[in-house]
Amino acid sequence: MIGTRVEMSAEPLINVARDFMSTEKLTMAEQVAAKTREAGPDHDPSSLALPLALYRAVTAFGRVAVDELTPVDLSMSQFNVLTVLKRADGPMTMGALADSISVRQASLTSVVDTLTKAGFVTRKVNPRDRRSVVVAISKKGDQFMTEFLPGHYDFLQRLFAGINPRHRQQLLARLNELIDCLENYPSGQRTS
Repeated sequence: MIGTRVEMSAEPLINVARDFMSTEKLTMAEQVAAKTREAGPDHDPSSLALPLALYRAVTAFGRVAVDELTPVDLSMSQFNVLTVLKRADGPMTMGALADSISVRQASLTSVVDTLTKAGFVTRKVNPRDRRSVVVAISKKGDQFMTEFLPGHYDFLQRLFAGINPRHRQQLLARLNELIDCLENYPSGQRTS
């Protein structure tokens, strides 16, 4: 029957998905549960569903953010750099800046180059270590951010208005927990 969900305990859910793909779409959770069942009963479906949901959320947020930043000719990475430098107490090394926005230093160079050419940031030799450079927000960058941020805050309020404020706080707490978990995971611990 079209539109009827069939439950088959002996058959993996993925086969049900193939049979009903044209008439009924499985949720991500159902698809993940099916895949983890194939790997064995000891696997928790949430371990696979979590990174998929995070990826979807980050991708969706990126699409929305592009709509806000395109009119001012900024990428999300450029905006993140300006945001960090705006609230910094002074110039930052490229390494500290890269850590602040969770990117590799090599990836940051082209972002800082573009912002320097646009006049939003300055880059100078680090007076404490002449082998490195420090980056600071320029007067033009500071003025831009001062004018842009109130509208950005309004945008974020509208964007997340559909989530209860208490739930937003809970989500933020859980995401910080996740960040701690990921940042403290020992490298090289992946097993096959």
